[in-house]
Amino acid sequence: MEDRKRTILAIIIACVVLLAVLYSFGLNLFNKPPQLELPDSEAVSSGAQGSANPEAGGIPVEVTPRTVQSVVASLSRYESYSRTVSITYEQDGAVLGTVTAQVWVDSGWTRTDATLSSGMVEHSIVGDGQLWLWYNSSTAVHTAPAGVGSADLTQRVPTYEEVLDLDPDGITRADYVQLDGQNCIYVEFEQEELGYLYRYWIAVDSGLLVAAETQADGDVVYSMTSRDMSSPITGSQDRFVLPDGTALRD
Repeated sequence: MEDRKRTILAIIIACVVLLAVLYSFGLNLFNKPPQLELPDSEAVSSGAQGSANPEAGGIPVEVTPRTVQSVVASLSRYESYSRTVSITYEQDGAVLGTVTAQVWVDSGWTRTDATLSSGMVEHSIVGDGQLWLWYNSSTAVHTAPAGVGSADLTQRVPTYEEVLDLDPDGITRADYVQLDGQNCIYVEFEQEELGYLYRYWIAVDSGLLVAAETQADGDVVYSMTSRDMSSPITGSQDRFVLPDGTALRD
């Protein structure tokens, strides 16, 4: 008798969950897409939970480890912008190397001039499925097919959209925060088997990763920040030219 009661109770719970899911999907199908509701200026960069404002219109979206993937999926990056990206690599609290990259992006093309710790400058252009790479003022240009994340790799920044492929159980924290005056989505996830913890700050307005940090067994080994954002860029055609004067865009 007890087993029968447990079975009936389990069926009731399953039905309630199913109805809740169907109701949720019904809202998404027949109403306007949810609008991201940002926290007020009291939100801080420490990861304080942001809440939606129901009076602002749309369906309130609360960012949690379970919802952050759908919220991130709703973002889109600026199509035309320039900025400066700074990268620091560390080990045991000591700086191993730094990279400062000037980045220009326009309609699917990315130009990066990255100054390495050695002082060498690495130039790269990614676009139309190709990668062009050269160093300093050399006219020797290396070419190769470009992958999906090549433009991010030349900047030394992670492709934050990989969050969408994570097992939600690996996402340890997510919320709305403000970082340097920007409204951001904060997401934190870990790879327990490797001892790595990843932290991303994604700007809501630009859809760009504006800060990131990787920890290994509690120690910071990688950090990234960005500054001097400008959108759209001007003189974009001049940026996508090889050392010999060849223009890659018409």
